[in-house]
Amino acid sequence: MNKGLRLGVMGGSFDPIHYGHLSLASQAACSFRLDRVAFVPTNFSAGKRPVASPLERCAMTAMATGKDPKFFVSKVDVDRKGATFAFDTLSDLASIYGPCELFFILGSDAFLGMEKWKNWERLFSMSRFIVAPRPGFPLGALPKTAGNVEVLPSPLLPISSSGLRERVATGRPIDFLTDPNVCSFIRARGLYRREKCPRS
Repeated sequence: MNKGLRLGVMGGSFDPIHYGHLSLASQAACSFRLDRVAFVPTNFSAGKRPVASPLERCAMTAMATGKDPKFFVSKVDVDRKGATFAFDTLSDLASIYGPCELFFILGSDAFLGMEKWKNWERLFSMSRFIVAPRPGFPLGALPKTAGNVEVLPSPLLPISSSGLRERVATGRPIDFLTDPNVCSFIRARGLYRREKCPRS
């Protein structure tokens, strides 16, 4: 990685990854001339434990992103262990890849809850933010730090990981909502079946 690299960062549980994630990353890379996009599966978030294991989610993310040469998977959060925080993710990526410009890619629902994040005010000096509109989460009032925030013109696709898990748990197909290899992996591992994915 060279100085001047424009590196997008897509963090999330990816439980499982789906075409909404991939479409958002692709649109962000095109609109903001990103050289690479790192998909960073969480280990787990405060108050949220993924259903699939970290290694299973990393494997599914690698399967889904492998067709785009700009995309790659980073295991910094999984390797660090413990709860995942964006501050640690960005700090580790900046340390690993040296001088580069970071672009944190997320939906408006996550962005509007940032004031609850660890060291959230410092994040705006570490990275620029690319925010995709999501229904029900309008971006009318951006925080004072909004000088480092860009709004992606296109909204997120109406696909969610929780929706995919519910479809699997109730015996419905998820084909054409995520990568075929991810579909096969989920079936082979028996992930998200009702007995393994209780509603909470």
